[in-house]
Amino acid sequence: MPSASFSKKNLTAEWTLWLSGLLGSFHCAGMCGGFVLALDRPGGVPWRRLGVQGLFHLGKTGTYVWLGALAGLLGAALLRAPWFAASQALLGVLAGALMVLFGLQLLRWIPELPLGSWFGPASPYGRAFKAVLNLRGPTAPLAVGALTGFLPCPLVYAFLAEALRQGSLLGAMGVMAVLGLSSAPALLLVAGLGARLGPALRARFVPLAGAAVVLLGAVTLLRGLWPDLLHGGGAAHPHGEAP
Repeated sequence: MPSASFSKKNLTAEWTLWLSGLLGSFHCAGMCGGFVLALDRPGGVPWRRLGVQGLFHLGKTGTYVWLGALAGLLGAALLRAPWFAASQALLGVLAGALMVLFGLQLLRWIPELPLGSWFGPASPYGRAFKAVLNLRGPTAPLAVGALTGFLPCPLVYAFLAEALRQGSLLGAMGVMAVLGLSSAPALLLVAGLGARLGPALRARFVPLAGAAVVLLGAVTLLRGLWPDLLHGGGAAHPHGEAP
């Protein structure tokens, strides 16, 4: 039977993921808000407007889940590698350190990775984006969402680090699905409210997201360094069972 400490630990991690995604979605609103506004048709039929936004988020979440699958496969390969001694603990330390790093980027305490030139108008990504914007029908919002999921973002990096730590395909895909779902509300607000959801209001939530990501990263790091510390000081037993 799973121990109470194991259940509480995982429940806390899941809630922290959802909270990080929800708060961080206001960072997404600043980066991706222009795309949802470009796809929206104010004054149009409400269910069609909602359908377009739904297809956009379906495409974006699909990209996140695909990236999560790659991270999960990599994590699983590391766990199985004979040279990767104490692999689960080391994977936790690596993921935790990366999450703290990307959380500090969200807090703007350290600069973000200089990847902007890879996604400029003249880049292959920029040319692909121009091509999908000319599409018609439901393909356009779906493709725009899928390409948006590849944009450089500290929040995405942090979730990918947690996906890597999962060490499993389904677990990693689930982590990235949480990011896709939890980042949707703020972008839906942007589509509904437009300019009324100003950058100053959105910016208030970003430090909270950074703090949540740093917290989750610190817990993951501690879990990798001292596994027993988060189990009430007792020795861990297989499958969470008492001896």
